[in-house]
Amino acid sequence: ELLRRRGWLIESASGHGGGVRLPRDALPASALVLREEQALELLLALAASEALGLSLSTGLAGVRAQLARAFAPADRARIRALRQRIRVCTPASDPVRHTQRPERPRVRHLVHTAFVRHRRLAITYRAVDGRTSRRRIESHVLLLAWPFWYVLAWDLEREAVRTFRLDRIEQADLLEEPFRPRPLQPFWDHCEGAGFTL
Repeated sequence: ELLRRRGWLIESASGHGGGVRLPRDALPASALVLREEQALELLLALAASEALGLSLSTGLAGVRAQLARAFAPADRARIRALRQRIRVCTPASDPVRHTQRPERPRVRHLVHTAFVRHRRLAITYRAVDGRTSRRRIESHVLLLAWPFWYVLAWDLEREAVRTFRLDRIEQADLLEEPFRPRPLQPFWDHCEGAGFTL
């Protein structure tokens, strides 16, 4: 019943000789089923590989197609929608790279969870000038400007799109408040204004 609710085709028959049966093509040959968080991590890894130019030699499009077949049917549309919100742009310049700080694993996990589950976040953010601020945000886009990941978010207090570099988020708290994904065009416009080339 759990598999049926997740979209798998399960055949059953009662009585003598009855039972439960999966059609031959119901599951991928590897029988791999991924949670959304695991799928997101793989998509992020694929995005990073694409940013490094590895897709020319490894055929990542085929890998991505195989990966999609490993998702439970009920999750596939949601994963496809998330993939549209993971983007790669031109790498960061050398001066910017020299400002890199260690990422906090807990912060990274909560940012990813908020992104996947459409939950609001409260973050403590350290700006380039060293000042910190407390923000409440909706994480709508994950952007890679190698080697940095950015969160393109809707800032609830400022009622505007803002960019937050993941390694500058010092603390994150997942809130109970859900949000609906906003249209993407304002985020792409913000990227262009901020100097990111998608």
